[in-house]
Amino acid sequence: MTIRVGVVDDHPIALGGLDAALATIEDMTVVAQTGTAAGARELARRDDIDVLLLDIRLPDGNGLEVLSDIGRQARPAVIVISSFGMGSYVAAAVRFGAQGFVLKTAPLAELIAAIRRVAGGGSAFTADQLRESRSGFIALSPRERDVLRLVLAGCSNDEVAGRLGISAKTVEVYLSRLYARFGAMSRTELALRADREGWLDVVEGR
Repeated sequence: MTIRVGVVDDHPIALGGLDAALATIEDMTVVAQTGTAAGARELARRDDIDVLLLDIRLPDGNGLEVLSDIGRQARPAVIVISSFGMGSYVAAAVRFGAQGFVLKTAPLAELIAAIRRVAGGGSAFTADQLRESRSGFIALSPRERDVLRLVLAGCSNDEVAGRLGISAKTVEVYLSRLYARFGAMSRTELALRADREGWLDVVEGR
């Protein structure tokens, strides 16, 4: 049986490289490619794709949000591919119903094995990834996301308050709660960690 693969990645070189690499594998063929979140949603609805390789950071959204939106409906098996192996990404991939998570830097043989495994109904998450996913999921409320996004943009509390139409005291309350939840000692530490771990890329569908 030939495994029909769809690829979602916004880098032409990455798309071309995956296409060329998979073309050398006898039991696989790339049947569709896209570089956008909108395109990913279309591929996820197709019935001629067995496995969808889904990048996270896309120009019009991100793959985790797409995965959350489509849920566990009838769809291709999904392997999230990323240059970043943050625990929050892996945890979100597990939570939102992906069948695997593979770094782009992984050897081709690892990706091929993962594709075959999920095409056969199995999981391509490692034991370490599954263990990490139990505590790595980052859940932020819409308002917390708004506050954090503006903090990452370098806004002061007063500026955040003005843009969101709330009081500076309310901004302080949100930040204090975030400090306590994530063990951060300052807004700088909070912002650095949020950026490094990709918190704002994790959006659970509604």
